Amino acid sequence: MKERVIYADILRVAATFLVIAIHIISRDFDLYAIDSYQWQVLNVFDSFARMSVPLFFMMSGIFFLDPKKAFSIRKFYKKNVFRLVTAFIFWSALYAVIFTWNEYRTFNSEVWGVMFEAFKEGHFHLWFLFRMIEIYVMIPFLRKIAEDKKMILYLIAFCFYIGFILPTYHEFPVSSTVTFAERGINLDITFGYVGYFFAGYFLAHYDLSKWVKRAIYLLGAAGLISTIVMTGVESLKQGKHYDVPYEYLTPNVFLMSIAAFLLAKEKLNPKHVSAKFKRILLDLSAYSFGIYLVHVLIIFLLWEVGATTLFSTPILSVPILTLLVFCISYICIKGIAQLPFIKRFIL
Repeated sequence: MKERVIYADILRVAATFLVIAIHIISRDFDLYAIDSYQWQVLNVFDSFARMSVPLFFMMSGIFFLDPKKAFSIRKFYKKNVFRLVTAFIFWSALYAVIFTWNEYRTFNSEVWGVMFEAFKEGHFHLWFLFRMIEIYVMIPFLRKIAEDKKMILYLIAFCFYIGFILPTYHEFPVSSTVTFAERGINLDITFGYVGYFFAGYFLAHYDLSKWVKRAIYLLGAAGLISTIVMTGVESLKQGKHYDVPYEYLTPNVFLMSIAAFLLAKEKLNPKHVSAKFKRILLDLSAYSFGIYLVHVLIIFLLWEVGATTLFSTPILSVPILTLLVFCISYICIKGIAQLPFIKRFIL
């Protein structure tokens, strides 16, 4: 049996925790003045948590791009792609019904129309499924690129330019001239996440020299600090929350994400772990996808009963609320998973 990649499971659980933190914080930013200590604490937490979604894509790249691993297109589409599609249908329908009812408190022809539109668009956090499906259908082609180290590095560089540099340039224009070559076809999002896929695969399967590792760590720290500073300074300047540095397809978030991934690979991959720790970790990792899908609903329900970061200083309230949502979400998904047929299609 192939040895488990422990650091990938740790990262999957940590990334799920950080996504929950982002969605808790995003609701509460408006509760505080931008120049307040509390707002800046939220900014620090949110900036750090922005590595979460990129880590999900990078971890998928570890396993799905490995050309040495047996791969069946038919099995892949039937198991992985179909699962994402059915999960979207179920959860999008559930969120559409709950949130439409919460707003209108009735069902008529107009409300049914609103609900159907909400279902088609998907709740805000379900965008992740769209992107995963988009990349999954490309995997049979991407795996061929993964056979060549030079091609991998070339593609990462290409994706970094198209998916990170150009979109960031348009948010921070340095000139009034925008050429077709700069704008190009709107593929920046696709290439950005493909870049994360290959970055995860490359870092997991190739060894780096000490100076390269140190450079990545330094750039990662710079990415985190710049995210905090740019968000804080620009928000104060504009008098409203400025969140462009939080975007997943920005160089600063890319740098801190690959640094976090590399750090986990180097430091969180013990050869020997206790059976109890491994059992708990694998259980949490197995349900992380379901936790991601349901956690927004749990946050909404807690918000409805007044559970916000206001109950204490954000230094304490953010991690406490995040842990609470994580645990409740885990219990819900663990319960749903006891239904084999349901588990197969929505988790």
